[in-house]
Amino acid sequence: MAFPQSEAESSQTVIMPAMMIGIVNLKEEFASTKATLERLSKESAEKDSYIKRHEEHIAKLLKKLDKWPHASSNESTSSEEDEKGSNGSEK
Repeated sequence: MAFPQSEAESSQTVIMPAMMIGIVNLKEEFASTKATLERLSKESAEKDSYIKRHEEHIAKLLKKLDKWPHASSNESTSSEEDEKGSNGSEK
């Protein structure tokens, strides 16, 4: 009856290393996934910061633009003057 024991022992030694390899691979995969998530989180934070800086810059430029005389107000002023000039020359 020693034969079945040795067969059982040999199958256990084959199964255990295979299970350990699976655990090691799982741990490696988990570590790799964790590193990827950390890298993506860092990149996302950097991109958010980049976007925020540009939005602030755009807001500053829009404020400067609002302080300038608008082209539409200049056009309406010049067209009013043209109408006054044409009305005056028709008389």
